[in-house]
Amino acid sequence: MIHINLLPVRAKKKREFGQQLLVLFGLVVVAALIGNYFWYRQVDDRLTQVNRQIDSTRAQITQLEKTIGEVKNITQEKKALEDKIKVLDTLKKGRTGPVKVLDEISTIIPPRVWMNDYGEQAGVATLRGFAVAYDDLSTFAQKLKTSKFFSDVSIKKASQKTDSGSVDWEITCRVNYSA
Repeated sequence: MIHINLLPVRAKKKREFGQQLLVLFGLVVVAALIGNYFWYRQVDDRLTQVNRQIDSTRAQITQLEKTIGEVKNITQEKKALEDKIKVLDTLKKGRTGPVKVLDEISTIIPPRVWMNDYGEQAGVATLRGFAVAYDDLSTFAQKLKTSKFFSDVSIKKASQKTDSGSVDWEITCRVNYSA
């Protein structure tokens, strides 16, 4: 009988199968490397995009902080200007207040009453003068009481001179310049 040795064929097939496995393993490794490279590029691109967004946001924050600083400066300047306007209004009232008060006195003073002295300290005015009669002085005091510029009107002194017959008087009252 004839014997055929098939061992070298099996060994050859085993070698070819081993080579195919090595080639397949190599292809899997190469595919994994290529896949990892593309995945790395995708993650790196996303990271670069996020870093750009962060830089852009930081630039916007810096710009907004600068704008906020300018707004704070403008607000402080506005407050300073408002304070200056208040001072100017106060000065304007202070300047025109006495003029209005003296105009009111000249309007309400009766023809037979004369004022020699006008003094004001801490909102209290002292008026001095003389009148022909007590009735004229009383009329003047009543008109002062009805005026919007004067309050707490009181006659402190009223005395008649013997030689001329006129009445010396002194009136104190509170003055309201802002009325």
